[in-house]
Amino acid sequence: MRKTGLLLMIFLIACTTVWAQPGTPEQRERIKALKIAYITEKVELSTEQAEKFWPVYNRFEKEMHNLHRGFMDKYRDENPASDERRAHEYIDANLDFQEQALELKKKYKDEFLKIISAEQLAELYMAERGFKEMLLKELRRRQDGPPRGRR
Repeated sequence: MRKTGLLLMIFLIACTTVWAQPGTPEQRERIKALKIAYITEKVELSTEQAEKFWPVYNRFEKEMHNLHRGFMDKYRDENPASDERRAHEYIDANLDFQEQALELKKKYKDEFLKIISAEQLAELYMAERGFKEMLLKELRRRQDGPPRGRR
């Protein structure tokens, strides 16, 4: 428990620096390092597991990112709800994207289970969600600005 509290404190301190320059390569690298530390702790990866796990996880993330980017780039500059035909096309493309993402997750599930236990894989899924929630919470906090004092 102390380890989690310490990690959270380091995360919040690091976020102060990370969001100072949005979108920079340094920011992305810091977030990636924080994510690695967060997942490693939550999944309780041994040193041996981590050596095998992270290359596979990085391939998975890259493939998922490319899949998502391909879908998003197709609709970035237009409104898919502009007409009936375009809306149907977007809906079908979105479902295709979701099916491809699910297939990718299934493929990597088997690869992950060669390295980590099912319990650790379940923890990984929860840790990914938890990390995203922490990032979003921190982003909202920064967008809202410092808390206002009571009068």
